[in-house]
Amino acid sequence: MTGEIARLVAQDEARRVAFGVAHVTQHVREDSALLERLAEAIEHRHDTLAHTAGLNEEVFDSLVLLAAGSWQPGMLRAGWGKVQILIADMGQGCVRRLRKIGFDGQKAQPLSALHTRNFM
Repeated sequence: MTGEIARLVAQDEARRVAFGVAHVTQHVREDSALLERLAEAIEHRHDTLAHTAGLNEEVFDSLVLLAAGSWQPGMLRAGWGKVQILIADMGQGCVRRLRKIGFDGQKAQPLSALHTRNFM
């Protein structure tokens, strides 16, 4: 049951993100100056929420436990590894989406790193 709910949530989130990326991409095609305004907005949000930058320790620990599926030390190590892969995958996905809407790689990478403690 939980797995099915998680699958449906992920599917819905993917659909929402794809719509947002397509929407922003279209606006960038119509107004290339929008990229600079978007970058400024991302940087401003990060600066405003700097105290929340990085991954919240409680969220990280919860993700490790969920990925581990057990309190066993070996399983927790494996869960930690899975969370590291998740974080890397999310960063790469963010860079990919930023590049899709028009940012070059040199701008997309640092903007992707400006997420808050809840991955946003």
